[in-house]
Amino acid sequence: MNTIHFKNLDLNLLRVLLALLDNRSVSRAAAELSLTPSAVSHALGRLRTALGDPLFERHGGGLTPTAYALEAGRRVRQSMQQLRDALNREAFDPGTAEQEFVVGAGSYTAVVILPRIIDWLSKVAPGVRFRMRRLEDQSRDDVEHGRIDLLVGTPASLSGRLEWRPITVDEMVWIARRGHPTVCEPLTMAMLGEVRHVIIEKFNRAISAEYPEVRRFFDEGRELGDATRAATDTAGPRGPGAGVIATDTMHAIAIAAQSDFVTLTLHGLAEAFPTGSIQILAPPHPTPPIELGLIFHPNRLRDSGFKWLVSALAEAAPALFQPKAQLRRIA
Repeated sequence: MNTIHFKNLDLNLLRVLLALLDNRSVSRAAAELSLTPSAVSHALGRLRTALGDPLFERHGGGLTPTAYALEAGRRVRQSMQQLRDALNREAFDPGTAEQEFVVGAGSYTAVVILPRIIDWLSKVAPGVRFRMRRLEDQSRDDVEHGRIDLLVGTPASLSGRLEWRPITVDEMVWIARRGHPTVCEPLTMAMLGEVRHVIIEKFNRAISAEYPEVRRFFDEGRELGDATRAATDTAGPRGPGAGVIATDTMHAIAIAAQSDFVTLTLHGLAEAFPTGSIQILAPPHPTPPIELGLIFHPNRLRDSGFKWLVSALAEAAPALFQPKAQLRRIA
């Protein structure tokens, strides 16, 4: 690799590197930086020459970063943040500050958590903006390496040096369509044993590892525990058919709302679905409270704006996320 002559390196090129790492697209990076795609392509060429590495390769219509680009981007992002902190003479003022945070958001975060936070921010910090990224399997690694500022998840979601701050607690409920021929209130284990289930894959990974008492409801194998018979059981004409494995919680609720399948999900998400089409049913079995909180890398707390955001959210959380009325549970 070529020796890098730092004094001759245009630091604006590093902003291009970070934008390309975030967007994996020349056109999207150009839009973020308010540049033309040709200017970004030219800057990428200069970066490749200066750093002695191809940095990105084209695959499937997008840009795939090299290992060097990922590592360089991680270090550059941290250094840029330190530079901003060093030049910031004043404490963060939420009323006047303008800052953007990258937030990884799955269905629950996007539907239940973020709307309340964004509405609150519009009043107390109108210049703060969230850039939402779709939640992916590598999102926690993105937080670890500074590509995403914040996720919402359970303590079991932590890895590496990531930290977690609680903001709310939710409960698990069963969802079935209104007018279901078998399932109604009060829900019983016998009813659950007679119907087919939509299993939420990511919910499985996030919840069952921390709460083994509900792991049986996420068994993706032949048997779904006491609540569901074998997914391929043909012992009787009225036995349940094959189950569905979904990767998105809203997809699972949508399937349950328009079929005779049922699904186990979080109360907050169920309430966001049109109530005229679904029943929200108290589980006829023990379920744990599900703690949800902010997941971030402690290095981000060096940024006064991010430190304010985390502290202010923790303080505002009791008012933003009022406890829900408990469903009537079966003894």
